Amino acid sequence: MDLCLFLSLKRRMMKDHVSQEMRAAKKWPDNWQFLTQDYRELVKDQFPIKERKPVMPPTPLRIPEGIPLNQLVEVHPSTKPVPKTTSALIGWRSGEEKLKLERYGKYANPKGALIKQLNWPIEGIE
Repeated sequence: MDLCLFLSLKRRMMKDHVSQEMRAAKKWPDNWQFLTQDYRELVKDQFPIKERKPVMPPTPLRIPEGIPLNQLVEVHPSTKPVPKTTSALIGWRSGEEKLKLERYGKYANPKGALIKQLNWPIEGIE
């Protein structure tokens, strides 16, 4: 008797689960259909595409027409040969004084270190 009761309850629970799944499947398109659409398609009416005019640089910054670029830009030849490996290419020209990127020293910090500003003892930093 207990086995029949157990099987009947199990069957009823399974039937309830299936009916809940069927109801959820019918309600899903109303609640979550927007997830299947492309986002751009959903918001295209809210954000109209604006026509942009090409931005021209101010007259002093424009390159004059008719003048070749090699007359405007001067590229200095390197005094060192081109490195054979790609890892040696990094910084191979910046070793020369006139090609350095740090023109104002290693670090340009006019106010000094934070430790000096706060008057902290050097022993208390570590």
